[in-house]
Amino acid sequence: MISIKARRSTPKVRTGCATCKTHRIKCDEQRPRCGQCTSAGRSCPGYPQAPTSQPEIKIYNIPFKVPGSRADRELLHYYCCEAAGSLSRLSDTTLWTHLILQRCQDQSVIRNSIIALTSLYRDYMLVRSRRFEVSVKHIQRITRSHSQLRAHLTRDPSAEVALICSLIFYTFECLIGNVQQALWHLDQGLILLQRLQTDYPYLVDGQETYAQLVAIFSQLDIHASIFTLERIPVLRLALPEQVSGEMHTVPERISGLSDLETSLTVLQNWTLWHLMEFLEYKNLPQSQVPSIVLRERLQLEAQLQKLEENAEKMTSSEDFQSFTSAQRQRLILLRSQALVFHAALLENTICTLDGAQTPLEATCRFDIALIQISTLLSPSSGSESGSSFENNTPSNRVFTLSTNIIAMLYFICLKTSDRRILRTALSLMQGSLLTSRDGLWDARTAVTIVKAMLPEDDIQSEEPEMDFKLEDVGSGIVDTDGGLEEAFKLLKLEQSQVK
Repeated sequence: MISIKARRSTPKVRTGCATCKTHRIKCDEQRPRCGQCTSAGRSCPGYPQAPTSQPEIKIYNIPFKVPGSRADRELLHYYCCEAAGSLSRLSDTTLWTHLILQRCQDQSVIRNSIIALTSLYRDYMLVRSRRFEVSVKHIQRITRSHSQLRAHLTRDPSAEVALICSLIFYTFECLIGNVQQALWHLDQGLILLQRLQTDYPYLVDGQETYAQLVAIFSQLDIHASIFTLERIPVLRLALPEQVSGEMHTVPERISGLSDLETSLTVLQNWTLWHLMEFLEYKNLPQSQVPSIVLRERLQLEAQLQKLEENAEKMTSSEDFQSFTSAQRQRLILLRSQALVFHAALLENTICTLDGAQTPLEATCRFDIALIQISTLLSPSSGSESGSSFENNTPSNRVFTLSTNIIAMLYFICLKTSDRRILRTALSLMQGSLLTSRDGLWDARTAVTIVKAMLPEDDIQSEEPEMDFKLEDVGSGIVDTDGGLEEAFKLLKLEQSQVK
């Protein structure tokens, strides 16, 4: 009896080179030419390109069973794969990628709001024109989300649901470019959070979702006060003991990025409060400034310096080599923010005895921050999903919520008198950032304002120093209540009156 040996079944490989397929041999797919062709002296034509069209979704990457339509499931899949990572770019992703998704499972009002947000975000990223026009479909989805939240809160007055939806509604308006409405939603969330911390601290303490919400609302509160300069932050994060120097804001030992970010957020908030409360003492000599103001100023400077040193140590430590690409970028971003805020404090407030040295210290920090930001914006820095500022959508848009990169570059342009630094900051905004929006901040609008205040010939002048700063040239415009959009309108009005 003749035994027939069964042929072993192997999966058919469709990605090898054409030559190996013709010879019916397994291609090892080495680059740029496969090893089989090289060793046999054959010509290797390379490999087929991946299809450019997006394949139909067969399996949804959603960690729970979703009620509703196929379209809703597709949008939640897109949220998991794309939108959540973009919203939390260069920051802790836990809230957007895990906690909000968990709440979507048992809270239909949050799930429907996320679906509406993702629909808006996806269309925003795909539109090719400079201006994003909101469709009737998006307005209906947003309106329905508002109505569902109101109905939900009458049945179940959940502070957590209200805060999450407030954050989502803020993001709606940022995508649309409706700054005033975005600020209104943000302020409502901040007021609720402030009340919870004062009246119901046991609800907030120790719960991960509330800790993440406190962190992002605190950061967005800072961003809003940078955007609208006359706006004082709603939250006051520095404790009286920290302000007086009885307690350190920056711990003696920072164990990780979360510790660093928490300390930075408190110091940024404290800096804004300090600058706004004591604005009347700007540019006055020390002899004319109350001692209590000077003490607070010195304490704040010392803590910012300590934070900078900790960030630098972390960057040069052995642990940095084991960081993921996303962790390295997050550390670089935090260090940049610390440098820019410290420089703004040095440049903006009281004249010290070594007044000639203060602008130099601020300039050095601006310079280092620009190097750090340039590293973040380089295409090679974004090797992990969601971390790069390069984008493959047709419009090449980027949208995120809280990196503050556009704001930092804009304020460096306004506050420096060094032409090289101004050119570098402007160049970074005009590069990969130009089609980006970071919450309230739109890079193209920021670039337009800077270039409108300073002629191109003056920007490119070989003279290293300017005898002015753009914030002084544009006084009454760049510091207007209403942020970039209002400054842009005032500039257009001023230019039309000149004509």
